[in-house]
Amino acid sequence: MRQPTIYFLSYFNSCRSLIAEAWAKKLFSGKWQIKSAGLAKTQVDPVCVKAMKEVNVSMEDYDSEKIDLGLLNKADIVVQMYDYKQEKTPPVNGETENVLSWNLPNLSLYAFDSEEEEFAHYQELCDDIAMRVKRLYESMEGKQADHTVSAV
Repeated sequence: MRQPTIYFLSYFNSCRSLIAEAWAKKLFSGKWQIKSAGLAKTQVDPVCVKAMKEVNVSMEDYDSEKIDLGLLNKADIVVQMYDYKQEKTPPVNGETENVLSWNLPNLSLYAFDSEEEEFAHYQELCDDIAMRVKRLYESMEGKQADHTVSAV
């Protein structure tokens, strides 16, 4: 039997989609195939990794991946993440039943006054994505997520 697939997409697969992948792997615990990718393969954002480590989610072994069109076409749920202010179009075209669009800031496109301010924004992004993934889990599985694996 084929595992259903959730595919998280963003432009660079360096932070947002990887955070979502990490949280989804914790919540969906092997019932679903969880993948993430971007339009371009790039370096994983080290500030993102640090912010997730703070909530005991390891992303040290995560790599950026480019969108696999075969997987995209077979995915049961596609979640595309893009910054409505900074990125003009989503990673994939079309708003269909199985494609969700999440407006999330691409923090690599913003300037911050200090490292502390930057890190605070990454922490907020991690929490925001955790709650969105939790709601996705609850809608897909029809039950509440165990609070011990949520962000807050």
